[in-house]
Amino acid sequence: MNRTRSFGPPVPGRILCACLLASAVVLGLGVANVPAQAAPAATESEAPAPVYPSATPNENSADDGTVLIPSVTSQEGNFYLAVTDAALDEVDSESIMDQVRQAVGEQDAKILLGVDQEPNNLKGAGQLVRGMLMFGDSDALSDDWLENGKTLGYVGEGWIAIGVMLPQKAGDPVEIAVDPGRDVHESAPGSRELILEAGHSEFAAGDYTGGITAVALATTQQLQAPPDRTLSKVIALGALAAAIAFLLAWAWRAKRRKAGQAAAADRIRQAELLESRIQQASNYLGRKPVPDLGLPGESRLAQVMAELERQRAGSQLGARRAMDTDPGSQQQVQVSEAQLDQLRNREHELSLLRGAVQLAHAFAARPRDAREAWDRIFEYHRARLEDLALFLDLPGAGQLACAQAARTVIITHTDELQLLHTRLSRRSSGADTAPGILDRLWELRDELDGVLHDALAQAGQARLKIPHGLGESMESAQRKTDPMEDDPIAVLRNFAPGSGTR
Repeated sequence: MNRTRSFGPPVPGRILCACLLASAVVLGLGVANVPAQAAPAATESEAPAPVYPSATPNENSADDGTVLIPSVTSQEGNFYLAVTDAALDEVDSESIMDQVRQAVGEQDAKILLGVDQEPNNLKGAGQLVRGMLMFGDSDALSDDWLENGKTLGYVGEGWIAIGVMLPQKAGDPVEIAVDPGRDVHESAPGSRELILEAGHSEFAAGDYTGGITAVALATTQQLQAPPDRTLSKVIALGALAAAIAFLLAWAWRAKRRKAGQAAAADRIRQAELLESRIQQASNYLGRKPVPDLGLPGESRLAQVMAELERQRAGSQLGARRAMDTDPGSQQQVQVSEAQLDQLRNREHELSLLRGAVQLAHAFAARPRDAREAWDRIFEYHRARLEDLALFLDLPGAGQLACAQAARTVIITHTDELQLLHTRLSRRSSGADTAPGILDRLWELRDELDGVLHDALAQAGQARLKIPHGLGESMESAQRKTDPMEDDPIAVLRNFAPGSGTR
């Protein structure tokens, strides 16, 4: 099905396009436009009349005065044939393409040939050419037509635009217009006139297909475009791109190799540091068995101490087994990321175990000899009570179900923390009183964490906005597998029954 593009006066956008085309033609765009039967003496200075609807715009009909521009209906190599629906029955497009195929393949110009038939609103073949350039679906229009069209022409480099206007009545003259691109030149003086005269006998006999074919063949013979150097440019650019790609690949590999060497050296340094820490923790655990606090076996602290001793003894057995199976591990040249991760995990486990054993020794001594550990417990607990008080001051927090429990905890815990701290501060307090106080502080911590958990959950359900710092501080109190350094109870929790620690 042949497609046409239209523009007409009823739509403001179409009027604008028609005015642009009319102004371009009026300014003398240099299109050769003469009838096929006219004498060769016709001059190229005769510019085609501007393109505009020949009928008075009629607001009652969207098609009155419309100018139809043919779309490309057939293509063969560099030859583009555009035939309007009006001329479709008069032209055998397939026959034209078959006859020009070889001739088009032997030359470098791109040819756009448009065919229309009167009656229409175009003022001849010249306006047909200009309409195809301005509003057609090809790339024949020069990219800089707006700036240089008036002086250098409107046809793009390497293109030749041809318009053939068939008459309404058989036997009447056929009008032809040729507009070559700015880099297209004639094979010999007068070549353009030969194109305009081509197909004279065929057109006179009513053989429009033969006449159009003759015009196309004459165009390939009489006008020449410079050779298309796209392939050579592509080859040159391809070679350049390949060279650049090779250099980039080489540089990338060198950089990656250098980065790999640096990463390997960094892994070795990290491994040496981790192994040193592992050895220090292992040596400490080998010298420091977990003390007996003298607590009943069913108490939580007694179970924690038993688990600590089990893991401490297991760490020494594992260290001896590793030394026996891999005595040359210190001489290892390369360290993989997987091996480094194993060392990190091992160092973390032993450091956590070492910290818990150190706390066990501190809490087994007199309170005055482990003042730092006890102070950290009290300070951490008071800080969380302050978080809870700040939470209750937030708009809407006082109406939550947890508010009453939070107020109660703040009051009762503050008082009891003061009492417990006073007991620990007495000169008469000995190692036998410390475990009981620690166990009570642990119970208070569990109660506080429960209230903090409820407060965060209910605030989330009520869409209560909590400042980032406050919410993060309250949430950190709920972590039991990743203890904070300033929270001894959180360290010991990792070794409580059901904590999941090996």
